[in-house]
Amino acid sequence: MKRSEYLKILNLAKISLEEYNNWGENEIYKTSTADASYGKIVSTEIKRQISPTEIFGSKEELERLREKVNSCKKCPLGKSRLNAVFGIGSSNADLMFVGEGPGYDEDHKGEPFIGRAGQLLTKIIEAMGQTRKTVYIANIVKCHPMIDASNPEKRSNDRPPTFEEMEICKPYLDMQLDIIKPKIIVTLGASSTKGLLKSGEPISRIRGAVREYKGIKLMPTYHPAALLRNQDLKKFVWEDMKKVARYLDMGEI
Repeated sequence: MKRSEYLKILNLAKISLEEYNNWGENEIYKTSTADASYGKIVSTEIKRQISPTEIFGSKEELERLREKVNSCKKCPLGKSRLNAVFGIGSSNADLMFVGEGPGYDEDHKGEPFIGRAGQLLTKIIEAMGQTRKTVYIANIVKCHPMIDASNPEKRSNDRPPTFEEMEICKPYLDMQLDIIKPKIIVTLGASSTKGLLKSGEPISRIRGAVREYKGIKLMPTYHPAALLRNQDLKKFVWEDMKKVARYLDMGEI
C-alpha cells in the first residue's frame, strides 16, 4: 500500500474517532483485519449502547407524527380542543406512562400531566429514580374530552374518553410505541387500561397484574387523580411501581 493510502486511512480513522467522541461513544472494537490485496479495511464493528442514528431518528419520527396529530380532526375531540397533547419525554424511553386523555390544563398548554395529578405523577417517577425526561408520558387520546365541548375555557369540564374515541385515536399511540419501543407500559387508570387491553375488569382488580400489549409488558395501576381523592391507594401504586422498577433493573417482575 502506498504511503498516501495509509495517510488517507489514518485521517479517516481520526475523523471517525472524533465523531464517536462527539456522540459520547467510548468503546470501539476492531473485529477483523485489513485485506492487503485490496488495500482497505474489510470490516470494523462498533460497539455502543444506542447509536446517534437511533436517537435522532426516533426524535425525527416522533416530530413527524406530532405534526400529524396536531392537524388531526378524525373525531369531534379534534374539533373542540385548543391544543393536541402529543406526549413528552425520551424518544428511547424504557418506561412509558399512558393516561386516558388531556384535561383543562393540558389542553391549554399542550403538554400531558401538568395539573395536580401530573405533579403527583412526577413525584412517583422521581421516587423510581427517573425523571420526566428519561421516561415517556402520553395519553390514549390526544385531545381534551369535555362534558361541554362548546366551552373549552370552562373548569371542571373533563370527562373520560369513550371507547369509540379511544379506538379512533389509538393508532397514534401505537405508532408512538413502535418508535419509542419501551420495555414496559404503565397504564394509568381504568380508561387507558380498558382501551389497550379491551378488558372490562375494574382497575381495583386488574392493577398490579402484568399483562402485554403489542408484545410489550403492561402494568395497570391507579390514575394519580384517584390518589388525590383517596390517599389509601398510594400504597398500591407504589407496590406496582416497585414491580416495574424491578423489571427495568433485572428483567423480571
